[in-house]
Amino acid sequence: MAVAFGSKARFDDLRLSARVFLANKSAVAGLVIFLGFLIVGLLVTLTPGLMGIQDPGVFVSNAFINANVANCSGAWPEPPSAAHWFGTTEYQGAGGFGCIDLFNLILKAIPVDLALSFFIVLIGAGIGTVIGILAGYMGRYVDEGLMRLTDIFFGIPFLVLAIAVGFVIGRTLLNMAVALMIVWWPLYARYGRSLTLSTKEMAFVESATAAGSGRWKILFKHILPNVLPPIFIQISLDVGTVVGIFSALAFIGFLPTDANLPELGYITNQGLTLAPLGYWWTVVFPGATITLFALAVNLMGDGFRDVIDPRRRS
Repeated sequence: MAVAFGSKARFDDLRLSARVFLANKSAVAGLVIFLGFLIVGLLVTLTPGLMGIQDPGVFVSNAFINANVANCSGAWPEPPSAAHWFGTTEYQGAGGFGCIDLFNLILKAIPVDLALSFFIVLIGAGIGTVIGILAGYMGRYVDEGLMRLTDIFFGIPFLVLAIAVGFVIGRTLLNMAVALMIVWWPLYARYGRSLTLSTKEMAFVESATAAGSGRWKILFKHILPNVLPPIFIQISLDVGTVVGIFSALAFIGFLPTDANLPELGYITNQGLTLAPLGYWWTVVFPGATITLFALAVNLMGDGFRDVIDPRRRS
C-alpha cells in the first residue's frame, strides 16, 4: 500500500482505515481492552492514591506490605470476597512475607510490565528496522554483511540467547530487558529488509529515481513511509508477546529474584507454591491478566493487518 500524498488524500485514507478497522469487532474489543490496560497503568503511575494503592513507587516497599497486611484477617491467603476482589496472596517483601491484596498487587504490576514491553519492543524494532532498511536499499556488500550478522542471531533460539545474555551481563531487571532487546531486533531486520526490497521496485520509487531524486531523499521520503505501517503492526503484536516471554522468564525463576519486584510473572510464580494447597486464585488471577493482555494485542493486531490489506480497502 503506497502512502497517499496531499491533505485530502491523507484524510480519505485515514477515514477508510478507520472504517476497515471498526468493521472487525474483535479488533475493536482488543483495542478497548488494550486501552484499558494503558489507562490503568497511567492511573497507577500518576495517581496511585485514586486507585487505592498506598505505595506510589515502582517497587513494593515495606509500607505497601504493611498497609495491606492490616487489611488481612489471617496469616494465610484469603479467597476472593467483597473486601478483596481477587483474594489475598503471600508476597515476599524486604521485611519478609506478608499478606497482600492481590488486586492491588496486580494493579501495581501492570505499569511495570507495560513499560518493560514497550522498552524492549520499541528499541529492538528501531534498531532492527534501520538495519533492515539499509540492507535492503543499499544491497551488495552492505546487505550481505548485515544479513549474515542477523543470521548469527537467528541461529540461536532467542529464549536461550536471552538467558545466556542475562547470565553474562547480570540478572537485574534492566539487564534482562536489554537481553530481550538484543535478541528481538533480528526479526525486524529481516522484516524491514523484505519490505524495502518490495517497495523500492514500485513505480513511484522508479519515477523518483528517474526524476533525479537523491538516494537519501528516496529512502526517507518514499521508502520509509511505506515500510513503517507494517512495522507498527508487528510492534503491536510483539508487545503482547514480550509480556508473555518476560512473565515466562519470571515464572521459571530466571528473572531477578528481587522480592520487591511487582511483575506479573513473578507474582504468578509466588502463587504457584500456594495453588497446590488450595489457594487457586493466587495463580489464576495474575495468569489471567497476562493472558487477557496478550489476547487483546493480538486481536488488535488482526485489525491493523486488515487496515493494510489491499483486499479489505477495495
